[in-house]
Amino acid sequence: SPQLSNPMSSIKFIAVAALASSAAAFAPIAAFKPALRSGAGSMSMAMDSSAAAPVVQVFDHRGCSRAPKEYQGKAAKGAEDEMMVKVGMEVIKTPEARASAVFAGTVSILQTK
Repeated sequence: SPQLSNPMSSIKFIAVAALASSAAAFAPIAAFKPALRSGAGSMSMAMDSSAAAPVVQVFDHRGCSRAPKEYQGKAAKGAEDEMMVKVGMEVIKTPEARASAVFAGTVSILQTK
């Protein structure tokens, strides 16, 4: 492999490699044929009525004297032990009166346009 002695040629080489990599990543695949999804496919098109939504929680205990209780796994013995991202699905509970008020407001805005 040839050595790049000029720093500017090294930068140009890295820039060209990055450009080629991104172009390859976003280039269309020849075998790809877009199609409409249908309920008969492997993916369900039914609407989820469970009221569950993804919830992302970020824990940052850096500099905190409280022992972290959220993570139960093996310690990494570094700064990672004081940070965590928790992702899960939770049922979102909304009072019926509040939901009705938001719905009525939305409908009234849409009817005026």
